[in-house]
Amino acid sequence: MKNISQIVAENLISLRKKNNLTQSEVACKLQYSDNTISRWEINEASPSIDTLEKIAEIYNVPIEYFFKEHTKESVEKDERLQKVNKISSMLLMISAIWFVATIIFIYGQTFFNKSYWTVFIWAIPICCLVLLLFNEVWGKYMYKFIILSVLTWSFLVCLFFQFLEYKLWLIFFAGIPVQFGLVVWSFVKPREKKNK
Repeated sequence: MKNISQIVAENLISLRKKNNLTQSEVACKLQYSDNTISRWEINEASPSIDTLEKIAEIYNVPIEYFFKEHTKESVEKDERLQKVNKISSMLLMISAIWFVATIIFIYGQTFFNKSYWTVFIWAIPICCLVLLLFNEVWGKYMYKFIILSVLTWSFLVCLFFQFLEYKLWLIFFAGIPVQFGLVVWSFVKPREKKNK
């Protein structure tokens, strides 16, 4: 059976790697040296309870997490649950946008006898902005190209329909260099962090 300091060391390593942080980045957040972080992870020393509380805040886990062994299955189950929660919160935000758009449409039709149908078109780029925000927060960059492309073209469509009487169909030419820039940008690979 593993001793408690070994369990803490293993949990420190797994949480750091799960959060894509280097030992230097963790050291910077805690205001310790990377040598200290390394010593904790190879079980040469252990962090104090106060320091474990700070680490728990960084990784958003309860302090008890460090003192229990976590099987691969339980870690995968926690990751699935976190993923479901993230997707649910994103879908809730998007449904709120469409709900507001529907309320505006109904309100305009009922009280002003005007059809604000363009509000549904404007909901698309707003949803893209929300998706972009969630994408940045979660650190998943694989969908960024698609979201930015849809954002660009849906915004141009919104402008076209909003100012329909001006016949702004030439505005779609503005999307061509933006799309070209997005394609080129998608081939640029971000620098990878070095994990110790």
